[in-house]
Amino acid sequence: MSHPAVSFGHTENGGVEPSREPENRLMLAVLEEALVTFQRGLDSPVAERRKRFCEVDKWVSSTDTDWPFSFENICSTLRIDPDYIRSGLHSMKNRSLLLRDAAKGRKLRRERIYDRRAWRGQIG
Repeated sequence: MSHPAVSFGHTENGGVEPSREPENRLMLAVLEEALVTFQRGLDSPVAERRKRFCEVDKWVSSTDTDWPFSFENICSTLRIDPDYIRSGLHSMKNRSLLLRDAAKGRKLRRERIYDRRAWRGQIG
């Protein structure tokens, strides 16, 4: 799930991409794992995934640059616009909330489903 702005190989001006260095590949792996964790936890019914989602959301929202693996530093090192990723994740979150709100409006009528099953059981 590499970001389109990150490619392995050489740049147009002849320099080596930052993602070719081992330390930077680790940063890319951290970023990729964070994005996957965000997606998995977005609508997950599993509490642990939702917790990790919140941690990633907080990490991405932070503008802290005090430690090497802060979101800002990883994006800077890999030459990725952090606001581009933030806006994409923000859009995903908003879309998820809209779908969740729409689903709340279409509640299943459980009593009818249960009644139908009970009625079928009496015939057979």
